[in-house]
Amino acid sequence: MKGVQFSGVASGIKASGLDLALVYFEEPTDVAALYTRNKVKAAHILYNRKRVKGAVRALLVNAGCANACTGLEGVRDLGEIAEGLSSELGIKNDEILFASTGVIGKRLPVGKIIATLPLLRKSLREKNIEPFARAIMTTDTYPKIVQATVPGKAGGSIAGVAKGAGMMNPLFATMLSFLFTDCSVQNEQLTKLMPALGRDSFERITVDGDTSTNDTVMVFSRKRGDAVCDMAVFKEKLLNLMKDLAFLIVRDGEGATKVIHITVTGARKKEVAEKLARRISVSPLVKTAFFGCDPNWGRIIAAAGDAGVPIRPEKVEIVMQGERLALEGVEVPFSEEKLKRLMDKKEVDLVVDLHDGKAAYDLYTTDLTFDYVKINASYRS
Repeated sequence: MKGVQFSGVASGIKASGLDLALVYFEEPTDVAALYTRNKVKAAHILYNRKRVKGAVRALLVNAGCANACTGLEGVRDLGEIAEGLSSELGIKNDEILFASTGVIGKRLPVGKIIATLPLLRKSLREKNIEPFARAIMTTDTYPKIVQATVPGKAGGSIAGVAKGAGMMNPLFATMLSFLFTDCSVQNEQLTKLMPALGRDSFERITVDGDTSTNDTVMVFSRKRGDAVCDMAVFKEKLLNLMKDLAFLIVRDGEGATKVIHITVTGARKKEVAEKLARRISVSPLVKTAFFGCDPNWGRIIAAAGDAGVPIRPEKVEIVMQGERLALEGVEVPFSEEKLKRLMDKKEVDLVVDLHDGKAAYDLYTTDLTFDYVKINASYRS
């Protein structure tokens, strides 16, 4: 993207591989951000909110260390790194944003990071978005990159990257995601849009129901002259890219073998449908049934009944991969072998119809596998 340069290098934060990423903006660039709802927040969130108030010129992201629960020292470490990076790039300290991901409770190796800044700067290229995307990965198995074009005189392009494979909860479900656009948009409008965009994308996925201390979404943009992009068209394109990134994250869920699209429909209120979908999506019994290709619909209706909202089980219909399993709260005849084959896919659809209204809500989750347990049982080793 013209005017935006990327780099990703190995600094030694992780035992091996790329782990430090930089974005440099040739001109001052606006940013609209969403952060985790977890009450425990990583140092980069505390730093960004306090130190950076206007347009920015750089974003520094590290993997391998969350820099969360590191006290005032963790925030001060970022201030020290900002001094080194501002000198390296010839910009101001308060024009630099940070983001981190990795193990909680460990401070950043400031010396290693500062020593790597010259290499990071020399590696900056407009085409280097893939090394940037790779350098922010932790347990991800592939880099997550999306792009789109927005038509019109004030239009342009949007590019987005994300990392995330575990510690995903639909109450704000991503680890890190960054989107960049050269479309001419008003930052005030974009900032107002962000909560809704987040609700309809990253808040519609879950892997394990745990909300990270580091969750961050940032959209970088700048206004060019007096022309302003058609915001309706821009919003549609941006939301679609955010949805695409969210899907890439859940598809890469730690140890996951399949993605389950859960839709709760026929509810009196959207809030009811949402609570039911969320409760079903994080049930270990439901998720393991999907892993085993077991059409055990009893686990699904039991989870729905435990969602803390009123439902009428005698009206509930459950459909898996287009095949009805239950109607009016009781089982209907179905072929167990056929359902097992239908569930043995990369993507599985589940519909729970309450037959009690017109509201609906959907989200994506993963199955729960042996590999998920292995990955998270030895995450720090």
